[in-house]
Amino acid sequence: MSDTSHPAALYHLRKVTRISALIIILLVVVGFFLPTDYRVERRIVINAPSHVVYDDMFKAEYLSKWMFIQGGQVDVFDGALKEGDLVGLSYSETPDVGELILIKLSDRLIRFDVRPKLKNNLVHNEIVLQPNGNSTFVKWTIKGNLSAGLLGPYLAFFANDIAGENFEISLRNLKEQIEDQK
Repeated sequence: MSDTSHPAALYHLRKVTRISALIIILLVVVGFFLPTDYRVERRIVINAPSHVVYDDMFKAEYLSKWMFIQGGQVDVFDGALKEGDLVGLSYSETPDVGELILIKLSDRLIRFDVRPKLKNNLVHNEIVLQPNGNSTFVKWTIKGNLSAGLLGPYLAFFANDIAGENFEISLRNLKEQIEDQK
């Protein structure tokens, strides 16, 4: 009796492995057609005039407090960042370092690039400040490309969920920090 169940078990195992192999091949093929580019956007209203938000965002005493970096922080610096300035990013659990480079700074539009770690691709950031009476509508958009081999397209597909939470934390921190100084 045990000899007859053995071939049935082998047949079942072959069937499961073939189906698994087909699913894996299908996922790889689909991955070739998914884009590796991503775009994430978050918005918040800060109850302060836009000049207050603009004046404080990139000051040394504020930037490291509001900008959330998973497992890391903005390095200490003096003064306020100006166009072309670079500040480092450090991580608590690894010796990796990254950088934030301020590209454009105006009272309505701020552009900066972030290289989370030196071997990573640049992430292009744009913050738009739109005044609305005594409050400011803040829109933060990031764009980038994930070249992470076969996983890149799948990571890009889920970038909104993965990165979005970090930007929501940063925007909440910025809002609290600006509104608390009133």
